[in-house]
Parts: sequence; C-alpha cells; structure tokens
Amino acid sequence: MGFNYGLEKKNFDSQWDVIRKQYENAGMSSEAIQAMYDYDWSVFNANRSYQNHTQEIAAPSFEQSEESYSPLMNKYQEAISVTDHYCETNSRFAWIGKIENERLLSALESLSELDLKILTLYVYAGYTESEIASALESKRITIHKRIERMTMLLKNF
Repeated sequence: MGFNYGLEKKNFDSQWDVIRKQYENAGMSSEAIQAMYDYDWSVFNANRSYQNHTQEIAAPSFEQSEESYSPLMNKYQEAISVTDHYCETNSRFAWIGKIENERLLSALESLSELDLKILTLYVYAGYTESEIASALESKRITIHKRIERMTMLLKNF
C-alpha cells in the first residue's frame, strides 16, 4: 500500500502542535524546538520515501498464479531467467532455413551471397528494384537481370 501524504502530513502536524506546546511549557528555546522539528521532519520524509519506493516480495506458493505475483517479483524473475532461442543460422538469410521443400532449399543454397541479398531484399523485405539498386550502389537494370536469372533458376526447381 502506498504512502498517503495528505493524511500522514496532517497527523504529523497535529502531533507536532501538541509536542511543541509541551516543549514550550517545559522551557525549551524555540531554536531547540525547531531543531527537533527539523529532525522529525527529515525522518518523516525518509519514511515517506521508503514507503513509496519499496514493496513486499511475497514468495510465490503453488496455489498462486503468476498474475498474482507482485510487479517487483515479476521483474526479479525476468532478471534471473534466461531464455535461449535456438536459431539454425544467425545470418540475415535465416528465412531460408524455414523452407521445407528440399529442392527449393538446395537451389537457394546454390545462389551467391549477393544473389541471396538481392532476393532477401526483393521478396522477403519487399524492396523495389530501384531501392535495391540504390542500396547496393548498382544499376537498376543489373538488379533486374539478376532477379530474372534467379526466377528462372528457381522455377526449374
């Protein structure tokens, strides 16, 4: 539960009104009373900061669902958990590994890296021939001819 500043400040002020009168009746100087008030005020602010920035971490039980964990517990579990994602290849041509047709896969693997790059940009990323030519610093007709050649090669498979 959070810190209700308004209510706690009201309680603090009312307590200090009583304490201030008691100190004055006891003969304390106003400087000493103010020094004690300043100290209590710093403790009040420290408690407020502590309450606003901490929360209880309840150990999860088997009956609890993950949704009922505290946000801090969820953050802790994410921090200590490791998720390993297996990927057959780390290259930008990882989409090729997902192809199940063996003949098509072998045809794609026979292409040069430049052809695979062009094919990836053209088919997978949706770039136009002009955009590919600009990205590869080539002429559009050169890219067009390579795409035609790859199309013919892949149609045979």
